[in-house]
Amino acid sequence: MSVEAAPPGTRTMWLSGAILTFLSKVVMPVLWSAFLIGAPVWVYLSVGRFAIRPDFQFIAWFAVIATIPLPWVTIHLQLVGYRGRELVIGNYWREGSVPFEAVQAVEPVWWYRGRLVRIRFKNRTAFGTVVYYLPKWGPLRTMLSSPEEALKRIVGLV
Repeated sequence: MSVEAAPPGTRTMWLSGAILTFLSKVVMPVLWSAFLIGAPVWVYLSVGRFAIRPDFQFIAWFAVIATIPLPWVTIHLQLVGYRGRELVIGNYWREGSVPFEAVQAVEPVWWYRGRLVRIRFKNRTAFGTVVYYLPKWGPLRTMLSSPEEALKRIVGLV
């Protein structure tokens, strides 16, 4: 079975929200990193030493440890859409397409269910073997929708 490219005039139907993806991929990691670096520097400059009250050490360590997976998720978070029989994946520097037949699985992410979708590919693509996307209106839909089911129907995995 051959996969034909979409006709030139076919529009890309974006499944992910551009504003939400931009905020989550660029703005929030920069703000979080600035806070994580700036807060200890501010404490050191204002107090003259770095100290965390014992009551707050758990919160401080939790924030630092929770930051560890942030770069990985940020790198794999992409804009996702479809055009014809191809999945269109893009970020703010490049865009590529993957045939629907190369999609192995579309699944919800257990720790952000209903608001983050994982796409796994059978082979390595220009964006890796795993891509995440934030569906349009995901935060407003909360737990009431299943955006991964809609993409499964589009791709033909159901």
